[in-house]
Amino acid sequence: MNYFVQWAPSAHDRLERIWMAAEDKGAVLRAANTIDDMLAQDPFRQDIIWLGEESTFIVEPLAVDFLVEQDKRKVLILTVWMIGFLDDQSS
Repeated sequence: MNYFVQWAPSAHDRLERIWMAAEDKGAVLRAANTIDDMLAQDPFRQDIIWLGEESTFIVEPLAVDFLVEQDKRKVLILTVWMIGFLDDQSS
């Protein structure tokens, strides 16, 4: 059973600013869509960093903090930020 993924207004606004400033807008869009899809399928994935009730999920070049409302089957994305690529391809 899937979860409903909702972006807090401040997170959505920040995502829009990140996308507008990004050199690779496609990478930002793909990451945001992947975050939505993966959290909708399973917000308790093994590759999520859990710190108390809030969790962090990274899909390069984005990272998000979110909360899961299990009883409502809802994921609320609280914040989003741009990260550097973890895999250095400059060598």
